Amino acid sequence: MLTEPADLSPDAVLAVVREHWDVGIVSAAYLPRGAGAHHWVGSGRHQPRWLVTADDVATDGRLEELLDSYAAARELAARGHHVVVPTVAPETEPTGVGVVLAAYLLTVAPYLEGEPGPGEYADDNQRALIAGALGGLHAERPPARTRPWTPGPPRRSELGILLTRLGGPWSAGPFGESVRQALRRSGPELGRLYQRFDQLAAQALEGREGWVATHGEPHTANVLWQLGGPVLVDWESLRVAPRERDLRTVLRGADGAEPLSAYVAHGGTAELDDDMVELFDLEWWLWEVAEYAVRFHAPHDGDDDDARFHQAFLDEVVPAVERAVTKQTAR
Repeated sequence: MLTEPADLSPDAVLAVVREHWDVGIVSAAYLPRGAGAHHWVGSGRHQPRWLVTADDVATDGRLEELLDSYAAARELAARGHHVVVPTVAPETEPTGVGVVLAAYLLTVAPYLEGEPGPGEYADDNQRALIAGALGGLHAERPPARTRPWTPGPPRRSELGILLTRLGGPWSAGPFGESVRQALRRSGPELGRLYQRFDQLAAQALEGREGWVATHGEPHTANVLWQLGGPVLVDWESLRVAPRERDLRTVLRGADGAEPLSAYVAHGGTAELDDDMVELFDLEWWLWEVAEYAVRFHAPHDGDDDDARFHQAFLDEVVPAVERAVTKQTAR
């Protein structure tokens, strides 16, 4: 997130990291990055050492979900999957994952130099590097604490309620009316997209014996490009699921067969299911619609995060939903 949390100061983060991970760090500086969790860079006297992450765990079950996902990712890294950047166990609790502070789970990972990429993969060479790493991951036996993917999308019921409130103004913040107007155009068709999602999800559940351990969000913003090869960050979305949950992102837009060949060469299979690609496309965009609708119906200040999420809603989410609606209409 671009905006620091009002209820979690750098001094508080520094104190927790010094107590539970590294007594030698001397500063924690907020890192305005990402779109969900908050981050700080924990530094020693001469250089950054740690990336500190605070995930909101106020929602029922979220803490247990994150503990399982981060523990499973750490096991994958221990098995030799170098694409996985695991969290570091607290010195005060070696078998644990992180420390709960107020409404947050604080975790620590090594600070890695490297810039995440924007938007699409630049070329097939980049796609092939990630596809090869995912091939090895998908061929691996999932760790015991890897949770199965469950059909959502999240906040479906909340979106359903908000779609009944499109007749009056959304005046709790500066971007509410813009989002309401966009939903008035596409909202009536969202039910059809959810019906299609339900149909495809049922199909996916019938093939659970073929599910694999998936990252879930291997887009370029979660890739750090390093001299030794790319690594994937943000493993909180790790789930056992159809392989297309990952591959829809990595293989889309490929110019040739190199990315798929790299995936197969490292343990993946060339048999991909277009229905499953559609399923996880729908899940992503319906989730995004619900997230933004809930955010901008509620009170909001219009800060930097609000502004970029509002622009993303207009530039990315609305067109994607309109394309999905058009596809369903043409069936």
